[in-house]
Amino acid sequence: MDTGRRAQWAIAAVAALIFTWTHPYNGIRHDGMLYVAQALKHVDPTVFNGDLFFKYGSQDSFSIFGRAYAFAVVTLGFAWSSLAGVLIGQLLFIVAVGLLVWRVLPENSRALACCILAVTAGTYGSSSIFHFAEPFLTARTYAEVLVVFGLALIAHRQLAAAAAVCMAAALIHPLMALAGILLCWALAVQRHRGWLRLLVLGVPALIFGLLGVAPFDRAFLFYDAEWRQLVDRHNFVFMTSWPLASWLALVADLALLGVLAFRQYDAYFSLLLKALFVLASLCIGVALLGSDVFSNVLVTSLQLWRVQWLVHLVGLVFLAPELLRAWRGTRLEQLAAALLVYAVLFQDITTGSLAMLMGLLLLYVGASRGWQLSRFTLHFSVACLMLAVGYNWWKKTGLTTRIGEYLTGVSVVGPIDKAGIFLQQAPVGPLLMGLITIGLIWCVRRSSAAVGAILVGLIFVTATNWDRRSEITEIVESTSVQGPHVFSDIVPPDAEVYWQGDALAPWLLMHRRSYASGVQAAGLVFNRGTAIELDRRRDVTSAFDVQREICGLLNALREDKGSCEPDVSGLELTCEADPMLGYIVMPTKLEGWVLASWAPRKTDIRRDGNLKTYYLYSCAQLIAKSKTIDHRL
Repeated sequence: MDTGRRAQWAIAAVAALIFTWTHPYNGIRHDGMLYVAQALKHVDPTVFNGDLFFKYGSQDSFSIFGRAYAFAVVTLGFAWSSLAGVLIGQLLFIVAVGLLVWRVLPENSRALACCILAVTAGTYGSSSIFHFAEPFLTARTYAEVLVVFGLALIAHRQLAAAAAVCMAAALIHPLMALAGILLCWALAVQRHRGWLRLLVLGVPALIFGLLGVAPFDRAFLFYDAEWRQLVDRHNFVFMTSWPLASWLALVADLALLGVLAFRQYDAYFSLLLKALFVLASLCIGVALLGSDVFSNVLVTSLQLWRVQWLVHLVGLVFLAPELLRAWRGTRLEQLAAALLVYAVLFQDITTGSLAMLMGLLLLYVGASRGWQLSRFTLHFSVACLMLAVGYNWWKKTGLTTRIGEYLTGVSVVGPIDKAGIFLQQAPVGPLLMGLITIGLIWCVRRSSAAVGAILVGLIFVTATNWDRRSEITEIVESTSVQGPHVFSDIVPPDAEVYWQGDALAPWLLMHRRSYASGVQAAGLVFNRGTAIELDRRRDVTSAFDVQREICGLLNALREDKGSCEPDVSGLELTCEADPMLGYIVMPTKLEGWVLASWAPRKTDIRRDGNLKTYYLYSCAQLIAKSKTIDHRL
């Protein structure tokens, strides 16, 4: 292998490691908690079928992922199932993207494309809430992997195989696979108009809908005012409620894909990008019309705007050769390249999307019209962009630090710890370390042994720093499926438990139903019963939660964590508001009312932290005891 090709492969390997640095494992969180609940439902349906998340129906019936996760949980436990699932998903994603990049791009731009995909946030949707290749276990990642494999097959002109792979992805997560399936169908129609006959399948679907067969019955179901208001308040599916930054990111992704579609010299790849652009535009239009305008439940449930993930990924892949060309061009094109690099790093914020649109304007409009740029303007603009990168890096690191201190109770002290946090903060920290590493590899590129030694060292550092779970997270996830479970000898299996401030603890630690939590709001898009009941339950707990938040604020202002605590009256009112609520767990001790307590053992942690003790309260006993006291008075 010649020196240049060896260096390209080494840079691609560094990009894969950068990807793992920007996607560290932080445990079961975000939607990963919902998939744990699905696994628990299959492990112990007698307990979890009655949980609010499943009580009125769930999307678990449309995916095989929950059953596979349940098998892994029974075999390996929660912690290892989640960690191994995320690791395997990330490795498969890297392989799938590598195959796509190696197929569609010229050799000189492959390493750059890998680096671009490694450092980008990969966000899409409202408030950048979703990412492709998410660093927690979700069915979305595995569906994305199969769709990307399908794209690689499409690039090889193996359309039938690509369609089969995308259909397999639909078994895991139908919503994420839909974009790949529609793209295969659109390309098939372009080859032969006979594939339009598949539209006839819509007729039996409508008949099933009229007969009330799920999920086709949702085609004739519409959100009423109350249901839609609840969905709009707690969810993100109505695009008219998206913030401006999310709309700008969507427009920037579509603009990038549209421009690249007409810049491709390969006619087949140009057709592929044009088909994806038209498909994405139609999906967005149908989502706006069917969901936001007509409030149709089926269209809203399909969440057709999710096609943005594929638009974003494909656009970044094909951006690499254009960046190389621009960087070697005029000063105006170099400024455009700098803007596009900034956009790759920060398209999840408003300035990143604006930089993408400005860069495309300069590169494809300004350059073709002969716009001129002075050397001073170029240097000044690049300096401003570098300052913006530094500011965003500092701002995001500060926010990450504060959140970490709040969740773990461990304060960050010392310049070494702070520097480590900055270097871990995506995307700039890992990118900086990656650039330094690439520089070292380039210096020793003539020695295979030296390049190999650098890569081995990087793999070791990556492997030892990828798992960044806090101690309390590890303790929660290490709970055995078979038990013993926290408070399980006291709380009956059919009880509803409200664990204040934690959605995962009732499911994992106690192996009991969760009375109400924010993550359960994911189900209210699909089921009216879930929406109404969750809203009712959150009304029950809202006053108690507000009291806790006020106490937390007062404690912070007074710098005294014990200066204010929720009181018995608030606990009693919450219990009396709903007879279904059986038990409450919170990190506040109310003398004389505690039924039991639990705290992580000191031997379970690696360093000193502010570990909380959690106290169990029985609503039935609390109400009975309170009434006895009132009677005596």
